[in-house]
Amino acid sequence: MIRVGVVGYGTIGKRIASAILKQPDMILVGVVKRAPDYSVKIGISRGLHFFIPDETFANSWNEAGVKFHGTITQLLEECDVVVDATPKGTGMKNKGLYENNGLKAVFQGGEPPEVGDLSFVAQVNYDKALGVRFLRVVSCNTTGLARLLHAINQEHPIDKAIACIVRRSVDPNQDAKGIIDCVVPTIGVSHHTKDLKTVLSDVNIITFAVKIPVTHFHVHMLSIKLRNEVSSREIIDILEEARRIALIPSKDGLRSTAKLLDLSRELERSRFDFYENLIWLDSVCADGKWIHLMQAIHQEAIVVPENIDAIRAISGLADALKSMDLTDSALSITRARFF
Repeated sequence: MIRVGVVGYGTIGKRIASAILKQPDMILVGVVKRAPDYSVKIGISRGLHFFIPDETFANSWNEAGVKFHGTITQLLEECDVVVDATPKGTGMKNKGLYENNGLKAVFQGGEPPEVGDLSFVAQVNYDKALGVRFLRVVSCNTTGLARLLHAINQEHPIDKAIACIVRRSVDPNQDAKGIIDCVVPTIGVSHHTKDLKTVLSDVNIITFAVKIPVTHFHVHMLSIKLRNEVSSREIIDILEEARRIALIPSKDGLRSTAKLLDLSRELERSRFDFYENLIWLDSVCADGKWIHLMQAIHQEAIVVPENIDAIRAISGLADALKSMDLTDSALSITRARFF
């Protein structure tokens, strides 16, 4: 069993912690959290052990009457692997602590690539990650693009790809960032182009992005030029076989991200999460060497299975196929169709 600690219990950290609890080969030792808020109290009711960053946080926990099990130093003494799910920039600061404790660690895509020995997407480069000490799971958008482009590129080499990313502005619980009423473009090429190169260096892609005033899902619009002509049916066949990709028929009423959110409720998904790329089936079209399609990415959940696979990869206890099978089974991840 792999003993895992999670540092950070926000949008991604709480989902990773829940996913670890479902794995047959992992033990969640505990979670590091700064403030004893409602999520902590619910976590404690479910048996989670919480730790604080250092003793300066003890008073606020004691005053709130919320039990903690020690500091991060004590947590790390009990772990084999730590997953750092702290806000952007904090993981790099924490890296020295993990090094000093002789631990392996998984970081998130908000950190710079140099935080890890390798940037990671399970379907793309799991084998290269075996036994590596520090891994960086790339961002939600990069994960979604990498899965899709890798699946196509394996069967039909890509000449170039153009992606327009329509990004949600904040996560649903981030009310402190305020109410917005605008569209904010990223001027020039977005950072996703460079980030994608850290995992798919052989794919020629350019990305553009805008932020819009919504809290659920990113949407990608892609045009992909292959080196050979292909039919829409051939691309659909590839996507139906690809892991962690689901095809969504708009004819069933799934014409918006609002309907996708409702679909997650109807499927009774935990936290209404989608771990899969959601590709609108009707959007897939081929024109000679060009493919065009649209996909939705649930920004709160898509990197969760990658984090679980990253834990196994750096622990060297499972090959890619076994790890992804275990992860997908434990999280009930769908391939091809939901119904």
